[in-house]
Amino acid sequence: MKRKSKNETRARQERGWNEVARIVGAGLFELPSSLKNGLYRLHRELSDAEVVLAFARCRAWYAKAKVAGYGECECGCKTRRSISAVNSQGQSVWCLDHDKRTRLFRGVLYQQCNVEIGIGDMRRKMAHAGYALAHESRSPEETAWSRDRDDFQTAGAFED
Repeated sequence: MKRKSKNETRARQERGWNEVARIVGAGLFELPSSLKNGLYRLHRELSDAEVVLAFARCRAWYAKAKVAGYGECECGCKTRRSISAVNSQGQSVWCLDHDKRTRLFRGVLYQQCNVEIGIGDMRRKMAHAGYALAHESRSPEETAWSRDRDDFQTAGAFED
């Protein structure tokens, strides 16, 4: 398989961004490339109206992040990172999240949150959240008792 040159890749990227700019109008090129790339990926899966909504939310998120000096995850976890923060592969840590089932834009998320939200179905996620919250609400005495107890030394811990 022939490897594409950097110029070919850059040209393909520019064509994609121009296609998104046609949908959203002026202002696309004011955004950082990570958000522009995210909008390009979204436009292949969402309606033009959803892409326009995503663009408006990205502009508002970016304007707020520039003033604050950092971006904040919109899922509610309050993760804060620099707008230009990258992971170990050199990719931006900010993702544009959408629901694949309803084909609606949801927000700008930190990459770990985007992965965690995207994996699995909603029933399993709610079950996991309930499980974690139930164990978080246990009293310290209860936690200390279970930590000090050795289940393998008690009678009936396993069949003889």
